[in-house]
Amino acid sequence: MTDLEKIEDKYPWLRFWMIDVPNKHYHGHIVGNDVYLNENQDNIDWLKTALHEVVHSDFDYGDLSNKKEHTTLLAEKWAMCESRRMFKEMFEKSY
Repeated sequence: MTDLEKIEDKYPWLRFWMIDVPNKHYHGHIVGNDVYLNENQDNIDWLKTALHEVVHSDFDYGDLSNKKEHTTLLAEKWAMCESRRMFKEMFEKSY
């Protein structure tokens, strides 16, 4: 089982998709229960992005598309911190 499959098994209500986005700054996003990951990133980025989007799925609500709104910035900060904690918990020994 790959590390990404471990995340998929832990969050079965989410569907994970690899998409080709030739932009090094795009990592992924979530729409409903669909998590999109940029297949052009490396394996560790996929894991971190998947966990980041899982946090959004679990804790966020409403429209976070405006990157300049205060609530969006808070949600992004929370997702970054929480996904780092989850990554360490799940994969610290592997990487």
